[in-house]
Amino acid sequence: MGLSFETAFNYIIMKKVELLAPAGGYETMVGAFNAGADAVYLGGSKFGARAYADNFDEAQVLDAISYAHLHHKKIYMTVNTLVKEREFSEVYDFMLPYAEKNLDGVIVQDLGVMKFLRDEFPNVEIHASTQQTVTGVYGAKLLKDLGCCRVVPARELSLPEMQAIREKADIEVEAFIHGAMCYCYSGACLFSSMVGTRSGNRGRCAQPCRLPYKMAGSNGKEEYPISLKDMCTIDLVPELIRAGIDSFKIEGRMKKPEYAAGVTSLYRKYIDLYYKEPDKEHRVSKEDMDILKALYLRTGISDGYYHRHNGREMVTVSSPAYNGTSEEVSKKIKEKYLGYEKKIKCDIYCDLTVGDSAKLTMLLKDDSGVVCEVTGKEVQAASNRPMDAQNIEKQLRKLGNTPFEADEVVVTINDNGEGTGIFIPVGELNEYRRSLCEKMLELLLDSSKIEKQDKADNEAAQVSSRVQKRKADIHVLVSSKNQLNAVLGYLDDKKIGRIYVDSDMLLGAEKDSVSKLLKEARDKGVEIIAALPYVTREEKNDGSADILNLINICLEFDISGILVRNLEQLGYLRDNIYLGKVICDYGVYVWNAESYKLITECAKGGFSVDEISVPYELTIHEAKDVTVAVKSISDVPVTYNLYGHVPMMISAGCVKKTTDKCSGKNGSVHSEKMHMIDRMGNDITVTTNCRNCYNVIWNTDPTVLFGKKKSIDDMGIFDHYRLDFTIENENDTKDVLESFIRDKAFEKKNYTTGHYKRGVE
Repeated sequence: MGLSFETAFNYIIMKKVELLAPAGGYETMVGAFNAGADAVYLGGSKFGARAYADNFDEAQVLDAISYAHLHHKKIYMTVNTLVKEREFSEVYDFMLPYAEKNLDGVIVQDLGVMKFLRDEFPNVEIHASTQQTVTGVYGAKLLKDLGCCRVVPARELSLPEMQAIREKADIEVEAFIHGAMCYCYSGACLFSSMVGTRSGNRGRCAQPCRLPYKMAGSNGKEEYPISLKDMCTIDLVPELIRAGIDSFKIEGRMKKPEYAAGVTSLYRKYIDLYYKEPDKEHRVSKEDMDILKALYLRTGISDGYYHRHNGREMVTVSSPAYNGTSEEVSKKIKEKYLGYEKKIKCDIYCDLTVGDSAKLTMLLKDDSGVVCEVTGKEVQAASNRPMDAQNIEKQLRKLGNTPFEADEVVVTINDNGEGTGIFIPVGELNEYRRSLCEKMLELLLDSSKIEKQDKADNEAAQVSSRVQKRKADIHVLVSSKNQLNAVLGYLDDKKIGRIYVDSDMLLGAEKDSVSKLLKEARDKGVEIIAALPYVTREEKNDGSADILNLINICLEFDISGILVRNLEQLGYLRDNIYLGKVICDYGVYVWNAESYKLITECAKGGFSVDEISVPYELTIHEAKDVTVAVKSISDVPVTYNLYGHVPMMISAGCVKKTTDKCSGKNGSVHSEKMHMIDRMGNDITVTTNCRNCYNVIWNTDPTVLFGKKKSIDDMGIFDHYRLDFTIENENDTKDVLESFIRDKAFEKKNYTTGHYKRGVE
């Protein structure tokens, strides 16, 4: 799998890997460039996934773009949060000045933002954020077709998986090489959101993964089973370059300038050593490794997922605390890289000939060889004290706060042999110098201006009254045969219109007995849909092959369609022209109508998306906003969730393997339950999915909107309601159905209404 040696070699010759550093502020950006970064990524005042970083105001971003472009560097802006329908009108005004300034690229999570920026600002590159949870070739190909030129795949991918994306999807790959690691697949984490209001999808993660937990049956011992060590891959630099990775990304927009500069300088060193002598082994010195460890790294380091799926050695377990940053190392880095801006070296030529116009020329001393010239008034013969070349040179060297630094200044004075010398007022000479710098600056930053586009009005409020009211039926999702048995007992009530069946039930040993139960449901007029797993990868177990197998099972068992959990699955079904019903689950985020518009662009052949689901993190009013906005452009059915334990984390890490041992069932249809106890005494269930080798950490209390159902019914905007049964036993399942199907009071004491009224920041 991956690039052939010849392809990889040719690619390396054509284009060197980009070193991409974080910048939480202007000083950090300058320091990173001084230390050798080719590009930096930064956040503006809105829509960035690090809300608590210093971030840049508009003027600073514009200055940053100018500074970067003057030094042949790049600026990428993080617009990588999910955007609510009511906020969407702000995106255009926010982005316009940066696009006009020729911002190099935008790192995006929200599908609607991605479409909008692609259409409105075609000169700005679109990079798919790691928050889009790209786990394979099909998702990457889909995003390329929708307008992305680069993807930042999930950190959890192995190197062969990233190579496959680079080669088969033919799209640039940006990969993390250093810094903090999330335990959950980025973009799939709702932990912080569900236990508070700080959403990781909005850049405000409260980091519950860094807290201590007790494992049930562990005699009360506190550990940190879901806190990953920081990544450090400096030893893997040659291997990552040979794999064809396009951009090496250092994590850390919330960290100090010394961190960004210091880490960048060392990766720059070993990247350059590789290109200088690619056949030689360049071992990372102990001194350099000690410097990296002294720069704000958590206790212990790992080289991430490139050569492993998971492992206890990746987890801090004992403590997630940071090592103290060495003051001595910080001081050296500060002196070497911080506190100054790079200047562009130039030569200035001054020609002062009596009777001719004064002429000033600037020649850049970089490879560009750009030349700029200004002319002034006619040079006069001196009547008293002539100007000498030394004083003129002194004035011309005063480039001050400009981006330029004069190396050689050549002054030519010619009085046509009269012996009088020449005279030019100092103020006039200074004005010529300023004009020369401004003209060169304008020349270097020249770009075609983007014509302002008319902003589309948000019509949600206006069309609300035109959306036809509807009465929603109830759909249920089951994850076990016992839950399915419980549901079958309520089909005669004629309120359940659809059953979603977890894919493991169709792939496992109980497949035949499950199929008989599903036939019983179908005979009563209930539609059956297969629910795909939360993660699909082509690793040890080929998840794509499982999808193909499920498509055949759907045909065999008269299953109408498939519930899609992520972009990889959507891309696979699209590329293989799946003709059954396609329903996007909450994880294919539709926070705004523009997101739905982009999803409609996935249509290919006879393939299209037939239904969408409301994301968990929206309040009922926000859910209404986006549903009404979507309904104004399409009558696509929309599902709203009324019950279920929210999956707070989907992780390649395994709590069982970390705290006990692996089940040894990898690749098999097998699941086990564990229990973590948090500091408040809450019992958190963790389940393993051994078929696809991931964990799900479930919210302690289920989200129950039984008491809100009448208010939701009165809105008349949703087509379907959903009840998700995941970790419930058969009796618990029946209790829930008694309430939602037979309108009996909900007896369970501990439950939450989720984000029904409690919005995320």
